[in-house]
Amino acid sequence: MKHFYNRPGRLAGAKRLALSILLGVGAMGAAQAQFYAAANVTNTAGTYTDLGTTGTAIATANTDDANSAATPIGFTFTYNGTAFTNFVLNTNGFVKLGTVAPAGPMYSDGGQSSINGPLDGPDTNLLLPFNQDLGPGSAGGTEYRVLTTGTAPNRVCTIQWKNVADKPRTTFGTQYANFSFQAKLYETSNQLDFVYGLATAGAPGADVAKFCIVGVKGSSATALVLGTKASATPWSGTTFLAGPYPGNAHNVRGTVLPDPGRTYRFAAPVPNDAAVLVVHALTQLPIPQGAPHVVRAVVSNVGTTALANLPVTLTVTGANAFTNTQTVAALAVGASASVSFAPFTPTATGTNTLTVTVPPDGDNTNNSRGAAQVVNTTTYSYADPRGADNSFIAGPFATTRGYACRYSVSSPAAVTEVRPYVVNFGGPATNPGSVIGKTVYGVVLNAATGALLARSADHVITAAEINTYVPLPLTTLVSLPAGTAVLVGLAQEYLRGQTTAYAALGVQLDGPGRAGAFYLVSTSSAFPPDDTGSTGFKLMIEAVTAPATLCPPPTNLAATNITPTGATLTFTPPAGASGYSLTYAVNGGPATTVTPAPTGSPVVLTGLTPATTYTLALTTSCGGGQVSLPTTFDVTTALTGPIQYATLPVLEDFEGPWRSIGGVRNAPTLSWRSTPPT
Repeated sequence: MKHFYNRPGRLAGAKRLALSILLGVGAMGAAQAQFYAAANVTNTAGTYTDLGTTGTAIATANTDDANSAATPIGFTFTYNGTAFTNFVLNTNGFVKLGTVAPAGPMYSDGGQSSINGPLDGPDTNLLLPFNQDLGPGSAGGTEYRVLTTGTAPNRVCTIQWKNVADKPRTTFGTQYANFSFQAKLYETSNQLDFVYGLATAGAPGADVAKFCIVGVKGSSATALVLGTKASATPWSGTTFLAGPYPGNAHNVRGTVLPDPGRTYRFAAPVPNDAAVLVVHALTQLPIPQGAPHVVRAVVSNVGTTALANLPVTLTVTGANAFTNTQTVAALAVGASASVSFAPFTPTATGTNTLTVTVPPDGDNTNNSRGAAQVVNTTTYSYADPRGADNSFIAGPFATTRGYACRYSVSSPAAVTEVRPYVVNFGGPATNPGSVIGKTVYGVVLNAATGALLARSADHVITAAEINTYVPLPLTTLVSLPAGTAVLVGLAQEYLRGQTTAYAALGVQLDGPGRAGAFYLVSTSSAFPPDDTGSTGFKLMIEAVTAPATLCPPPTNLAATNITPTGATLTFTPPAGASGYSLTYAVNGGPATTVTPAPTGSPVVLTGLTPATTYTLALTTSCGGGQVSLPTTFDVTTALTGPIQYATLPVLEDFEGPWRSIGGVRNAPTLSWRSTPPT
């Protein structure tokens, strides 16, 4: 468990395309037709049988970073579309199929890292049952062994690592002082099993999250199917994804040991196999303001033949009943589709079970997937009722930033409270990366522009709040008309001179294909928020709402008497207004609040800068702490005096602030003119 980071080659905060239907079509979808699929991996209890003295011991030069010679499997094993009869074992918990030894790297670049190891290196066709920097275990008798059993065409090759341990890495000590595990290769079916034996914990006091690599690699660093779990999650809770890892790997710690016989089973692709990968829905849905609700699901063709006219059915049971079927017209091999079901309107509070299914086919173990949904009267959430798998960092930045969930209301409502799930992966309060003692606050922002609508008071995180939802009441309540969408989030504040980032917001692993739900936002300048749905995580932020008094915004905003340093704003007051709030900002920068607050129309603005465009935001106050959504209006001040000639030489970096000359913001200083003027 550690904070989110970006893998090499990914841009933090970059805008991402959200495709509505075919999410996985491309070269990888066709080239990997014979490779395993994450949807076809099962996690099950089983039996671990030590090889003892049977089979053949595999010789290595040592028990630390060594490769074996090419070793026979005993039959032909087809993997990634290629037939193999040999493998090379590496002491660090993986094998490379074929006769060529892996060149390295042999493990990731840190105790809490999944990058710059075998997944990112040049080696291909890898089986990684438990990859870390491994050495001899505390029980002694460390060895590697292979045994092929059975008769053709149903033989099984078992490859065993016995009595190994994960070596200490900087501050991350040994978690498993002694551990044994196996990889099993099956003839004809080309099934692959990872089976785990008894483990013993590391030294007392060494308990900490350590990242291990578990999974398979095909022909490239993107052809991956990987097991992932938080360090506190039992091995029975491991899930599988099409890599690379978005942050967490297969995390372990000394107090969470595998149950002997735990088996991860990779089934080879079969013809005609559709899989439901994930169900996307609100896990907490308030009524009436959250209804109607659209449930989405991602289905994938994980078989070896193209699919046509695939029916996908949503069934809602529990407190409310609903059924709807959508048809995917075509699904190429390796392709995925995002399916949106017809909106449904729950009318009763209680728990719904959402189940998405596809018809029976060549592999029925992946034909359905479910999700629980609590229908209530106040609260929105995307998060499951469990702890965090990871955390997100927001900063440090010159402007205060955070992460937010997008929620919409279908009837008038107001967000009254933001409830983020707070985590602390930075250690004790004395550590620079600890969240204890750091300042955060809740925010509500305009979903289109990112403009701040409301916020809570500053909140200093305490040790008692770690791994809990922390209530952050808003200081003002914005009246949201029906059909309004807002971003509800957590902002992290960085004091002057603070350079160490801290990750306070808990997130959970999410399936592929979600867009339009999670955003990177700024609370000090209004810029269009960035969709972060492709990170593979969902944000743990609840929004508490209440019915709102209709607080209409002012209308007919206009500017008169525009001078180089001022203007007069006029508007039509709405019914029920008790006061107003007026702010102005330049080019999405920090907003200035006009004081004293206006009491009506007109409002005279002074002290402005010549030839500058200001965005004015006027909000109505309706009493009871409720305010309207802001109405915005642009005003460009006039030029002052004759043209201002520049002094030579002219040095201009075109980084602004930009001036409006001729009615458009097009000049870096008043010494510039445009031809034509507009």
